[in-house]
Amino acid sequence: MATLKEVAGLAGVSLGTVSNVLNGKTQNEELISRVEKAMKQLAYRPDATARSLKSTRTNVVGVILPDMAQKFNGDFLMELERLLRERGYSLSVKFSRNNRLIERKSIESFLGMRADGIILYSVLRPKPWREGWGQIEKPLLLVSRHDAADFAGDNIVLDYGAAFRELMEALYGCGAIQVGLVMDRDLLFDAKLGSIFQEYYPETGRLKIVDGSQERGFQAMFELCAACSRMDAVIAGSPEIGAGIVKALEMLKMGDVPIYVIKESSWIEDTGTYAGEISLSPKQTAREAVGRLMEAIDKPRLHEASTRHIPAVFKQTPMVLTGIRPGEIDLRFAVYDCSSARSMEMLAMIYERESGKKIHFDMYSYDELEKTLYERSGAKDGYYDGFMMDITWLEGLVESGGVKNLDHLLSRREYLAGFIDGAVRDYGMYVESLYAIPFMSGSQILFYQKDLFENRSLQMRFKRKYNEELAPPKTWSQFNVAAEFFTQEFTPESPVKYGVSIPQGDNVYTAIEFLSRLWAYGGQIFNAMGEVSINSTNALQALRNLLQSYRYSSGKTMASWNEAADEFARGNSAMVILYSSDVGDINNYTLSRTAGNIGYALPPGGTPVLGGWSLGLNRYGEHQEEAERFLLWLGDKHNGIPLSLLGGSTMSREYYERPDLENLEPWKSLVLESSRISRKRTMPEILDESRFKNMIYTSIIPGEIMGVVRGEQSGEEALLRMEQKIRALLG
Repeated sequence: MATLKEVAGLAGVSLGTVSNVLNGKTQNEELISRVEKAMKQLAYRPDATARSLKSTRTNVVGVILPDMAQKFNGDFLMELERLLRERGYSLSVKFSRNNRLIERKSIESFLGMRADGIILYSVLRPKPWREGWGQIEKPLLLVSRHDAADFAGDNIVLDYGAAFRELMEALYGCGAIQVGLVMDRDLLFDAKLGSIFQEYYPETGRLKIVDGSQERGFQAMFELCAACSRMDAVIAGSPEIGAGIVKALEMLKMGDVPIYVIKESSWIEDTGTYAGEISLSPKQTAREAVGRLMEAIDKPRLHEASTRHIPAVFKQTPMVLTGIRPGEIDLRFAVYDCSSARSMEMLAMIYERESGKKIHFDMYSYDELEKTLYERSGAKDGYYDGFMMDITWLEGLVESGGVKNLDHLLSRREYLAGFIDGAVRDYGMYVESLYAIPFMSGSQILFYQKDLFENRSLQMRFKRKYNEELAPPKTWSQFNVAAEFFTQEFTPESPVKYGVSIPQGDNVYTAIEFLSRLWAYGGQIFNAMGEVSINSTNALQALRNLLQSYRYSSGKTMASWNEAADEFARGNSAMVILYSSDVGDINNYTLSRTAGNIGYALPPGGTPVLGGWSLGLNRYGEHQEEAERFLLWLGDKHNGIPLSLLGGSTMSREYYERPDLENLEPWKSLVLESSRISRKRTMPEILDESRFKNMIYTSIIPGEIMGVVRGEQSGEEALLRMEQKIRALLG
């Protein structure tokens, strides 16, 4: 491996100069360039061990796990690695195999290698902690199933008690009498689940203690059935035990016995297999562990060790067939040609097979669909039973008379509560009446290539150039600075060609890019009195920011967010802002170069533009009752997950709150936050032709902006023309 001396020799500088470059202590670009070029030629990497000898830190965290057989352990470790890597730490992992002696030796080994902190995940039964361990100077964090009152470090308790009691209440409440419990000894007693079980089933409960394997679960289920010919339910203490029980019941022809399992939640595995589950999130556990450990490492004098409980959650896992009735009436829907519509078409196959109805979907482009819906509404045409509506179309289509009123559904509060907060109001209501069901999410999120923002060399170069720290931007001015830095035209050393992928053209996407900046700079299209106020200094500032962003993009005309997503997925840009429904395959490892390397944050400025689509029914449709039944089935919260897994998006709250689906879309938790702060596009009063309201965003604003891009007019002239055209539209 190359040495620092060899780098200095090749670069023709002193060792001190190389050291200054590595530590960001010089602003001399010529020297920096020579040293970095030499490092690249020699494939030089700073010696982390040598660096650690000069400081009190090794930037290593030791992790001790029981094994990797449990999926929870693997996911917990992966999340630990991600979180610690983002903070500049690496992991050293050892496995205890549930042996106290190995746990002790592993801790001693990590102390010997001067690890900055240690995370011990132990499933062993509680015992007083060994003498002398309380004197360990390094932060030590314990993850376990029980309180360790005499433990000197932080203790994170995986708490199954409340969720298990909730399961007992559910079984007892529905009249289950003969209930089996198959569980390993440690979980049974450590989490006090055995005593809770005995409270509800002191006489009729059937308890089997096993070693946690599939084979023992299989055997225990046969023994339970031999002792009791009737079983109302059975509870498995792990996914392995559950798999054995499933196989035993299949062979015994007792597939109707509901099985409840304690395992990490997995919609794919659990739906149709288990009646319910008690689950803990490994990612939540890892986040809590890293948070406590980092505080102990960074603020040793201020940190106070504590015990934190992470409660398990009990959930039923119903099938997605709720509410389907047999019939022979075919239905037809007009929809926007997008991934969510295609996933809806695939999911509808379930409805078709169970009901006997055929659901036809006619796919249209954005402009074609809007035109079709208004034309058929004006003609009072009943050809379509239902349709998709962009969030900005609802008012105009309702005013045109073609959308069926759904106020009778407002009494179904539990159903409507399944959507994310505010969705029913924003996507389905007009003048306090319900006309549509939320369908396709529209929350904006900033995506970026993480390794670019974490690259030490780029961080130092950014600091030298702008005197700021390189970080995901929170304002639009920061956005353009980062975009400029990552554009090779302005920074030849950038690993990517463009700073940002951004839609550009005479379309609604350009208007949305402008709106998010307009609101952030304090501008608006209409003031509180409803008067046109787009021609302002704030609007000019927002327009100039957008035009500057275009300089750091490919400059290609893009007719959809998907095109911007594809450019980012090919690794051509550092950043992109997308709607949650238009992310595409950026995290698909087989199709995207950025998969696994995606950072995400709320959009700059704090004023994202609310987007998305809803589903409504044709007021003049011939099969309104059947169409409504399908609409309600499709919008049911239990269909939100399969819709998303099939490539679409959903407005179902459950999807965004389930931790087991984070690997598919790690950013999905941000959807709720982005939706909460998003603003809706203002639609003015136009009495005669409601359909022309949306032209403000699809034609007037983007048309004038592109006029500036093409050099046909100035920004001031564009804003003046926007104001004049909107006034003329209002009549």
